[in-house]
Amino acid sequence: MRSICPRCGGASDDGLCLSCIMETTEFMICPDQIEIVVCPVCGSILDRGRWRQSDSDLDELIRNALFKKISVHHELEDVELEILLHPRGSTRFVADVHLSGMFRGTIVHADCQVRVRVSRRTCDRCSRISGRYFEGIVQVRRRERPPEESDLSEAREIAQSLAAAGYKKGDRLAFIQDIKDVRGGIDIIVGSTQLGRHIAKTIAQRFGGRVQESVKLVGCRDGKDIFRTTMLVRLPRLRKGDVIYSKGAVMEVVGFEGRRTAVVSLDKGERFFISEDEADAAEIIGDSSKARKSVVISVDESVVEVLDPESYRTVLAIRPAGMKLESGAEVKVLHTDRGLFLLY
Repeated sequence: MRSICPRCGGASDDGLCLSCIMETTEFMICPDQIEIVVCPVCGSILDRGRWRQSDSDLDELIRNALFKKISVHHELEDVELEILLHPRGSTRFVADVHLSGMFRGTIVHADCQVRVRVSRRTCDRCSRISGRYFEGIVQVRRRERPPEESDLSEAREIAQSLAAAGYKKGDRLAFIQDIKDVRGGIDIIVGSTQLGRHIAKTIAQRFGGRVQESVKLVGCRDGKDIFRTTMLVRLPRLRKGDVIYSKGAVMEVVGFEGRRTAVVSLDKGERFFISEDEADAAEIIGDSSKARKSVVISVDESVVEVLDPESYRTVLAIRPAGMKLESGAEVKVLHTDRGLFLLY
């Protein structure tokens, strides 16, 4: 049995008729005004009280903010929102919002107008960078001798790469305040202790060595103690490419694994590890990066005769096990304090 609409007196299935429902229902609720806070330095936006990075342009930021603030009726289907922005100066806009959708089989429309204010405010990250804020220092040093510039250059690249990756993942303090050249190495000044530990661990894994950490109380802010952490990355005495004399044999350093040093013997061609103590006691007799090209003159089972690239005289060198050699072949040779050696 059909009932009567209490509003218009027309026929109704139950309560208000569809026409009156459509006339009295708010299909879209819009705020009168919204504010968007944008960092003028990096473009980050303040969202629900927290800064987050954004690569969007201003128009897209405004539209996204409006989509979050506008409410539509839960029964609407096939909803479409059209937003037209009209600038009213450099920091103010008027947004005309048009809604269309399907309500109980009938197409409906609704319109509203929202004032938009854009505020410029330096974000927490940029404020700390400009204020020279930092939480940690990563010190890169080498035992007994300064690190090579190529190693320091790679350490800088590792630090910059990890900082960029951390920021991309949302760590607002993942920034490098400065990288200073100091006597014996470099100091990497970082925004967060977490980033510093990540950098120190990665450099130590790449070059070998160990990390030592110390914490210092530097002040108090808002009733809380402020600490700074120093992470000393002590690179091993040896570096990749060193040619050393240890345990009665000549060998080339080819890598590191924790505190162990990976080497290849230049006579037998065997790869193995020496301990930290053995590495500290080893005699450094050459650098494989200084090897020069030479030509094989003759070969027998144990020695090979090559043309010395410095004196242009023929000299004898130990034939490395497993190395295929024949007269006229080109090889790499290295002069050391213990004679001439062929490198693999």
